[in-house]
Amino acid sequence: MSILFFDSACSRQNNPQTNEALLTQHRNLGKAFYENPTTKQEAVQEFQQALALAPDSAREKLNYALALLRASGHDEEAAKRLLEVQRQDPSLPHTWFNLGIYYKHQGDANRAIAQFEGMLARAPSEPIAHYQLGTLYRQVNRDMEAQAQFERARELNPSLVPP
Repeated sequence: MSILFFDSACSRQNNPQTNEALLTQHRNLGKAFYENPTTKQEAVQEFQQALALAPDSAREKLNYALALLRASGHDEEAAKRLLEVQRQDPSLPHTWFNLGIYYKHQGDANRAIAQFEGMLARAPSEPIAHYQLGTLYRQVNRDMEAQAQFERARELNPSLVPP
């Protein structure tokens, strides 16, 4: 847990080097909390503090959104923030993948398909995205396209897709 003292926190606001150190600290703590299944809320808090230090950063917005997704009960807010990051920086494949999973869980196959297609336009060698897109194509009866995605996923990672 991070402890900030009032007197030093006030002087840090105007010091870019100290702000960067604080940002790094919040990112690192957030990541550590994120990776532990029992500290999901703490991850949200740390990434929220990082976002407060760099409110225009797509990276901080993305980390915060991913932490919200992992912490139960924040899915809609997380999706909203992922869309915001996607508009800010469409090159980040994480937004496309996670929104694809979100829409898939919501039962919105067409929006999920659009997200995974966007993901693969940015990261064509990601086998799990091909697999996910294949399952969605199969769901909407696009069987030939589904088969092609499953085959591509198997080429990229033979252990991912059963024969």
